[in-house]
Amino acid sequence: MSRQKLGQHFLRSQPILERIAAALEAVPDERIVEIGPGKGALTNVLLNLGLRVEAVEIDPDLVAHLREKWPPGSTRLRVHEADVLETALDRWGPVRIAGNLPYYITSPILRKLFPLGTAMRCAVLLMQREVADRLVAAPGSREYGFLSALTQWHTIPELLFRVPPGAFHVPPKVESAVVRLKPISHPPASVAPDEYARFERFLGWCFAQKRKNLRNNLRAYANGDFLEARAESKLRAEQMKLNEMGALFRTIEDGGAWRTEANREASDS
Repeated sequence: MSRQKLGQHFLRSQPILERIAAALEAVPDERIVEIGPGKGALTNVLLNLGLRVEAVEIDPDLVAHLREKWPPGSTRLRVHEADVLETALDRWGPVRIAGNLPYYITSPILRKLFPLGTAMRCAVLLMQREVADRLVAAPGSREYGFLSALTQWHTIPELLFRVPPGAFHVPPKVESAVVRLKPISHPPASVAPDEYARFERFLGWCFAQKRKNLRNNLRAYANGDFLEARAESKLRAEQMKLNEMGALFRTIEDGGAWRTEANREASDS
């Protein structure tokens, strides 16, 4: 698979690499999971800070490069040739996570991180600026959507700084940004931990067509008369705060207002 296919643009700006490492707020000997270390520029900064790094890289050529640069047997670095989406990230216990995320798999990687909960002490991630703006967008804004809601349900996202194309070897055609995610210890009580998968499916339904209101987006999944009686069902999902979305989910759940198809789909999630 070509570098272009993998979406690889290697960050080479030393000041930015150091800012990313500092944003992890890690102390010596803490364990860092680095997603897509590439040629090891950030890896080197992390190791120089006395951190322990589990580097997950899918490209076999880059894995070989990393293992040549840091021969196996290092007590502070282990290079794993693996797809991060197929890697059990909880295997290393509580960790901090860093990575330069390719645009085309940013959302799947984020959804891989969220179930870690507080075992992910924080994540500092470099991504396309457009996606970063969506993660931190407020309800009611144009950028706010399903990924915004899902991210903010699980974490507190913070846009730290922009990164220009010139900071990369093979400059991308778009601007990038660094986002820090810190897990929320106690999500809103309206959704129990064992209901998270159902609630995420519910959010997906609510945002399925952003220009439609909740009543129209949910009509295939929840009782129409029940929704008609709810004033908030006339709003669009982007106009609702997360606690309000949680409250609506709780009302439908407790009222037994799901259609049979919705119950089946939710149980399959």
